[in-house]
Amino acid sequence: MAKNNKKPRKGKELEGHSAANPLPEVKRFKAIQQAAQFPSTCLVRGFGNIQWGGESLRYEHRTRLFRLLSHLLMHHNWAEASGALSVLIQGTIKDHSLSGNRAKYTAALELLSVIEGENLRSRRIQDIYEVWMKKIGLLRYWHTKHRFSVQLEVILTCLQRGNMRDAYQAALGLKKECDFDGDAVANLVVGLTFCQVWYSGLPEELQLTALDSSGFGLQSEILIDKIHMPIEYSEVDSPHEAGDNSNIHCGSISSVANDKEVGECDSNKNPMDTETKEKKETSCSSYELQNSREESAEPNGISGSSFSDCSGDLPQASIFLTQGLPPWLLPLKLPISHENLEDAVRMHRNLLNEDYKNAVKHLRVALHTTPPAIEALHPFIQMLILGDQVHEALDELGTLFQNSETVLQLRLQASLLEHFDSGNYVKLCTYFEDILKKDPTCNDSLSRLVLMHQRGDYDTQSLVEMLALHLDASYGTCDTWQELASCLLKLSQCEGDRESVCNSGNDSDNRGCLDDSNRVPELFTCGESGKSWRLRCRWWLNRHFHDRILMSEIASGDLKLLSFKAAAASHIYGRQFKYVVKTTKTVEKQDDVELYSFLQTHLLNSVGFCTVKGRS
Repeated sequence: MAKNNKKPRKGKELEGHSAANPLPEVKRFKAIQQAAQFPSTCLVRGFGNIQWGGESLRYEHRTRLFRLLSHLLMHHNWAEASGALSVLIQGTIKDHSLSGNRAKYTAALELLSVIEGENLRSRRIQDIYEVWMKKIGLLRYWHTKHRFSVQLEVILTCLQRGNMRDAYQAALGLKKECDFDGDAVANLVVGLTFCQVWYSGLPEELQLTALDSSGFGLQSEILIDKIHMPIEYSEVDSPHEAGDNSNIHCGSISSVANDKEVGECDSNKNPMDTETKEKKETSCSSYELQNSREESAEPNGISGSSFSDCSGDLPQASIFLTQGLPPWLLPLKLPISHENLEDAVRMHRNLLNEDYKNAVKHLRVALHTTPPAIEALHPFIQMLILGDQVHEALDELGTLFQNSETVLQLRLQASLLEHFDSGNYVKLCTYFEDILKKDPTCNDSLSRLVLMHQRGDYDTQSLVEMLALHLDASYGTCDTWQELASCLLKLSQCEGDRESVCNSGNDSDNRGCLDDSNRVPELFTCGESGKSWRLRCRWWLNRHFHDRILMSEIASGDLKLLSFKAAAASHIYGRQFKYVVKTTKTVEKQDDVELYSFLQTHLLNSVGFCTVKGRS
């Protein structure tokens, strides 16, 4: 039998330090025996003494150095951190672990960026990554999820520093690696690289500047040349939901981001007339765009979302016919007028080159790999929209993650539908409701439902449920409480009108139907909704209407918040509720006629469907 002369691979120990591994019993016994005869051996081998128990002083010192380095970096003690890092690198020359090398060389990159600042050359960064790669050994010995880690770090660092050329070359090299096609994260980073390369090659007049995209803050992500690059996915507010709830009573007439407030238009004008007018103005342009796309060839094999293959469900299924798309969806300057629309469409289609196709391809692979890289969803949809493939973007959103729709997916679907099919109120309401059910703190989705309710496209009872769901997860603003009070007043009046209709006859059995208790809507008393409202009302006593909260709000002097909360409380707990009585006296003392009149209107029409003993 041939003798196996294969050397042990260097990357065998993935996460531990080699000095920490205990020796076999025989070697351990001989080491102790030798240490007893020659005490200096302890220093050579790193033993503490002849009673060595398996863990060396060298390993303990290395562990302390790692902790010390992390502490110094956290407190920005750059000089001391440089010294600790120098000692650590010299003392861990033979360390092949992933975590240890990551800690050392990321610290080295951070120190270099701080010390040299803008003078830091790309070559210095490349040198650090090359040393890092050598220290972790051959890639084929590592697990798939660790195999491309350093190469991905190189690409992301180059992108963050605007070094497109090196990032592009590193991405091309990564594509040649084994098992690349099945790695979702690797495809995500390579796809983002092609996104940046393609966008940086666009004419400057089409690219957005920092001033163009101001006001559209992105959360849990960074902007690299205006293309979305996620750092870590988290279910937080989307970019267009970064604002507070102050827009709950004013917003766009037809879409989320056309920057027109309701106050700029006639309040008596029907918003549907405005939408109809806008659609009529774009009808001729639609015909021109259809003809231009039918006549133009399909360069690079890219299938656009033209009107020729539009099913009619989306009347404006083109980015050239829809104004007001925010930069987080479309980071591109499109022509405002439709005079040369045909030339604009032809020029745009010529821009969709191989880099664009590769970006879409790798982002799609990242989403369809098991498990998928969900971070690729936003840039993937963004690239499809940049390529004017609106239908494909909607189809992808409808088929991805069908078993468990994410908040981001719902927000993207709602935004696209709002811009390209704003008349589909039923579907829009469903999306916003689903978003609120998954993320009840979302102010933007709630404000959309309020606007749709004010236009008559969303019923009052459903809005009350969504407002209550939002207040279960947050403390609410003045506008939220005002809207809840108005909806509760409207529901009680509708219920009273219904009872009066029942009483319109001379039937003696209907006498007494005008009692206040008969004006309580069934939403708060019957079935599962009644049960949940009874629980909610008891919970809100401590969450929103506790005596301590009342005193704090009175001391703050926010009469609007007090009045709107008291108006809602009068409908829930009755006009004799302590919060209502105290607020009424406070507003009366401040001699605020408008707020006092508002409060009295609600008090005189309040129902008080939840009676609370000992709290009135």
